Amino acid sequence: MPLAVQGAVVSGNLGRNYIRQLTSQAVFLNQNPPPARRRRLVIGSLTSGHAVGISIIITIGLMLPDMAFDLGLSPFEQGLLGASATLAVLFLNIPTAWIASRFRAWRVTSLGLLLIAGFALLQGWAPGFAFLLLGRVGLAVAYAQTEAATALLVQQWSTRKQVAPTNGMMISGSDILIGVALLMTPYLLDWLDGWRNAMFMWAGLSFVTAIIWMALGSERETPEYVDRFRSQRGNPLASIVKYKQLWFLGIGMAGGLAMENAFNVFWPTLAQEQMGVDPRIVGLGMGMYMFAAAPAELFVVYLSFLQTRQLAVMAVTGVVTMATHMALLFTDSEALVVLFNVFRGFSICYYPVIVTMAYQLPGIRPREIAVGLAFIYTVMNAGAAIGPLVVGGIVQVTGNMQVALFVTTLFPLTLVVSSLLLRPMMDNGVTQEPTPA
Repeated sequence: MPLAVQGAVVSGNLGRNYIRQLTSQAVFLNQNPPPARRRRLVIGSLTSGHAVGISIIITIGLMLPDMAFDLGLSPFEQGLLGASATLAVLFLNIPTAWIASRFRAWRVTSLGLLLIAGFALLQGWAPGFAFLLLGRVGLAVAYAQTEAATALLVQQWSTRKQVAPTNGMMISGSDILIGVALLMTPYLLDWLDGWRNAMFMWAGLSFVTAIIWMALGSERETPEYVDRFRSQRGNPLASIVKYKQLWFLGIGMAGGLAMENAFNVFWPTLAQEQMGVDPRIVGLGMGMYMFAAAPAELFVVYLSFLQTRQLAVMAVTGVVTMATHMALLFTDSEALVVLFNVFRGFSICYYPVIVTMAYQLPGIRPREIAVGLAFIYTVMNAGAAIGPLVVGGIVQVTGNMQVALFVTTLFPLTLVVSSLLLRPMMDNGVTQEPTPA
């Protein structure tokens, strides 16, 4: 697979997984439930803005061939363009979250959504590579900005019982939208006569979601929330050292995503060119993978039986995701390709579980949560970048893509190992107090 396409696919997959930062079972600051109708409006308008931003990120891989032809991009420029969002998130996520968490969440979210629309517009207008790259990087930073605000907003608008279902709905909704976006983008490129008009369409949708958020979104600063927010002392960046659980959670997720992105980049090539699987079946399998993830993520957050066994879910899904990806390497049956992709989608439900545990750290403050989640996703993004690079390096040396992908199926062992290392820090699903920094 060409470098340009690999970079684009990695970038798109990161966009998809970025939404998983949107929150889970939080601290919880508010004991009294917020007004149900008002809460639905706030969370719904927030989710719509995030979902459009993710769709802009993930569809770059489908637009890149047209972009390259239109602008005469070199293979290196295509690869850099495809990887730019990943690199921006990797290096700027933590400082962006730290800065954004210092300001009012409604304003930060409003500005972030407007910037997403603006940078999408810049990409559609871009007369050359430099402006296209600037629009891509800027959009990723704007998206990271809204993530930090979301960590605060969900704490304001949720009680402990409300957050897990909300998290599942937000994640599942994003997965469904991503699946639809991937299926529809090839048609949109034809209907709208090219990638520029398609990007203008995304810019328009993002602007509309920003207006909806500004009209319907709001903050809910209860006395409990304000007291806890004002009582935090020191630099929230210290939470990275203070809570060593964040490292285990991030490393566990990094291993899973490294394998996932490696397969999303290279497995379609292996299946089509070496195993003779029909490209339409490969596409169907990838789509089913996205759609299967949605109910699995709802399932894992709605059942109290699983909510109290988070470490077990991490370990079991780690084993299952290794097995399903290994199976894809050794089958050319069209039915099995689709079936294994469905189970592959089921197996990635460790995402909301890991985010949930990050929110349950005892004594963690609102801004520390924003920075802590940014750290987890920085480690995760590093894993996402490493996976395809490992496969590419092994293929370069050995010429055997099947062996290279098989090596990556061992990466989710980090989920199993992290769950074992976290066990002494957990007590019936509640994290023990951290060592003071």
